[in-house]
Amino acid sequence: MPRLFILVFACLAAAGILLGCGGGSAVNAPAKPVLPLVSALPNTCAQPTGANETQGSVENEKAWVRAFVDERYLWYKDVPVLDPKDYPSAELYFEDLKTPAKNKAGGDLDRFHWSETKEAYEQYTNGVAVDYGIDWSRIVKDPPRTVIIYNVEPGSPAGTAGVLRGDKLIKVDGIDVVNAPDVTPIYNGTFPQDNSPHTFVLERVTLSQGQPVKSTLSVTLKAGRYDTTPVRGAKVFTDNGTKFAYLYFDSFVAKSQDALITAFKKFKDEGATEFVLDMRYNSGGLLYISSQLAYMIAGQSASNGKTFNKLVYNDKRTRENYTYGFIPYALNASYQYDTARPLPSLNLGRVTLLVDHGTASASEAVINGLKGIGVVVNLIGTTTYGKPYGFTPQSNCGRYYYAVEFKGENYQGFSDYDAGFAPTCTVKDDLNFQLGDVTEPRLAEALQYLKNGVCTITPVASIKAMGLPEHVPYVIDPKRSRGLITPDIK
Repeated sequence: MPRLFILVFACLAAAGILLGCGGGSAVNAPAKPVLPLVSALPNTCAQPTGANETQGSVENEKAWVRAFVDERYLWYKDVPVLDPKDYPSAELYFEDLKTPAKNKAGGDLDRFHWSETKEAYEQYTNGVAVDYGIDWSRIVKDPPRTVIIYNVEPGSPAGTAGVLRGDKLIKVDGIDVVNAPDVTPIYNGTFPQDNSPHTFVLERVTLSQGQPVKSTLSVTLKAGRYDTTPVRGAKVFTDNGTKFAYLYFDSFVAKSQDALITAFKKFKDEGATEFVLDMRYNSGGLLYISSQLAYMIAGQSASNGKTFNKLVYNDKRTRENYTYGFIPYALNASYQYDTARPLPSLNLGRVTLLVDHGTASASEAVINGLKGIGVVVNLIGTTTYGKPYGFTPQSNCGRYYYAVEFKGENYQGFSDYDAGFAPTCTVKDDLNFQLGDVTEPRLAEALQYLKNGVCTITPVASIKAMGLPEHVPYVIDPKRSRGLITPDIK
């Protein structure tokens, strides 16, 4: 599913939950008002639309978000006293109801405080998208600007039209993307608000005998509804007698469970002894999927009886602190262990992950959880996002609100990675190669590191040869994060 903003991770607990990021200290603030309980204020709305909503006002909605933050927010003591009359909506009021503290990297401690519509929430949780299926990389913002595609969903309108990672955007509806003074029509074409058709001229670069060869193609796309494919590219290949497994994985949604099980059965049946997991664009999702994935990597003997992620809440909610183990079974539709479906496992003592700045939340929980039980985790790419904190999205009056509620610790009690995990070997993301290509620089570096144990000084790359800078995700709002509700696991 294309990320139009940086997503982050989600964490499941005894009440169903997700993870965010940060850590911090209290700041001096005026005395807090006495607030009503959030349970006394739900779904009293200015414009009721649901069966469980009653007529109220915008002020009722703002009172609800303030009570919600006071009760459940991890850093509730740090929240400034704000006059709700200064905000026209509960959504805008909520945006400022967060800690002003900074993290150890000097950025905002809470980069994950946001809300979204019920429709957007349900589309994501169901693994459905309504768009082109393209992730855009804005390498240069101002003219002469560069916009390149860094990921394409296989079953999306773009995927079925043959659009590929690495295609460079030249024109949108006849407008010169490189030199146009006004970015608005470009934005309207690349991020459509409806299913009107838009025509794109793309430039594709391929290598022929080591030399770049350019070609152009024109495609007309409509934003469409399609099922996402979060798990893909599973394969086993042999290099110098060693069997390596590779898998691309970009979202911890519920339907990932069966796809991951199928992939790991394949890896086990084919005798893979090394595993490279590509999560460079995986910004998170359900913690129970994260736990299952970690189990399938490490196996029973390494994980039995050990903590995968311990959730620690604010001082009002210490009885909710929850120790989350490595899950050895598939879960059924009621989120109960299906003991007839034990998970396959590779029983590995080390694993190699391909990561990027967008690797966050549930992805980072895999890293932290495996490190906590002594599995060697090699990271190839760039520093991850840094999100050891989480939340349970709460709905009210047609919106879902995300406020950080807990931090997640591994078996060693470690959670101090709000600035991200640093890579073992730093390798730029080269868009001139398709994901899963063994010559793609990050995968190539992972394979050579597993054989030699050292990082190359100059990894295999074509960025320099083709004169392209390193790409950055084209983000609308980098402070956003996503969480998912999940029931108790039984």
